[in-house]
Amino acid sequence: MDQTQAVIARDTVVACDTVVARDTVVARDTKRAKELGRKGEEVACLYLADKGTAILERNWTCNAGEADIIAREGNDIAFIEVKTRSSLNLGFPEDAITRQKRMKYEKIALNYLATHAQPNSRVRFDVIAVVLLGEAQALLRHHRDAYSAGE
Repeated sequence: MDQTQAVIARDTVVACDTVVARDTVVARDTKRAKELGRKGEEVACLYLADKGTAILERNWTCNAGEADIIAREGNDIAFIEVKTRSSLNLGFPEDAITRQKRMKYEKIALNYLATHAQPNSRVRFDVIAVVLLGEAQALLRHHRDAYSAGE
């Protein structure tokens, strides 16, 4: 499927004839996706704070990539990937977590732990899936221990 067909399949724009026009559409879609992701991360942080979970880092970056949220819950250090969608037309947000994304998060965790000592802590990898239903409403699913290292 070429870029134009992909955009049409998502019902976000009308087909474009030139590469320049397609690139413009993709850039606009990327900007929208980043804003959607930012809103989802905000919802996830509010949810975690309501549960009493301590947010250690947001958008922590290293040479391996970026962790959306790093949090402490009891003795657990959770590396949390937040996936956000505005509808379920493309499936559940958590379905977008690939094996490559899991491996990337493991490398991020190793980098974080190498520079931020966390003695006697258990590491876990969570996914928080958010579907924004409007300006003031969202559906959130928290998958604790969504995967283990090496999966």
